[in-house]
Amino acid sequence: MDDTRPEKIQKELSDITAGRPTSQELVFDPRSGQLTVTNQPSPDQVIATDTAESGYFS
Repeated sequence: MDDTRPEKIQKELSDITAGRPTSQELVFDPRSGQLTVTNQPSPDQVIATDTAESGYFS
């Protein structure tokens, strides 16, 4: 299930940039233009977890 709540996205970003393991992926949905947290990315979504690890969204 996709979660677009800002507090969930912020928590996921914080966990990723702190190096804490996460069970979900941070993805960018080009159809909506939004970041989303999901455990099953669709082929249309761009996985942004590695980008977040590098500090891009900080």
